[in-house]
Formats: sequence, C-alpha cells, structure tokens
Amino acid sequence: MATNICSRTRRKFSPVKELAEELGTSVQQVYRILKKPAMEEAIQKIGTAGIRVDKEKFYQILGQIYR
Repeated sequence: MATNICSRTRRKFSPVKELAEELGTSVQQVYRILKKPAMEEAIQKIGTAGIRVDKEKFYQILGQIYR
C-alpha cells in the first residue's frame, strides 16, 4: 500500500551550533562526529559550505554507533 504524500511529516533540520549546545559539547566535536560515514544520512548541505542536521536521524544513528 502506498503512503499518502500528505501524511508524511517534514524533516526538521537544525544548525550545528544548536546541536552542540543541546549536547553540551563544542561545535568542533559535533563536526568530528558528523564526519563519520554513517552520519551522511543526517546531513543536508546548505549552499556551498553550510550544513544542517536532521536531529531525529542524528540521534538514531548515534544510538546505533554508541550502543
């Protein structure tokens, strides 16, 4: 059965700085975590250099890595 397009929720992306504040770490440490190949699914590029992170996917992958 196909999923209704209207029933899908929109993914919410957050800046790295906001994620670092939430985790209580530095922005550099969050970038180190995001460099891992498994984190590619959680990253969305913004422009040429900026990125945003899908928090839900980030925490899901983080849980799998550090289980």
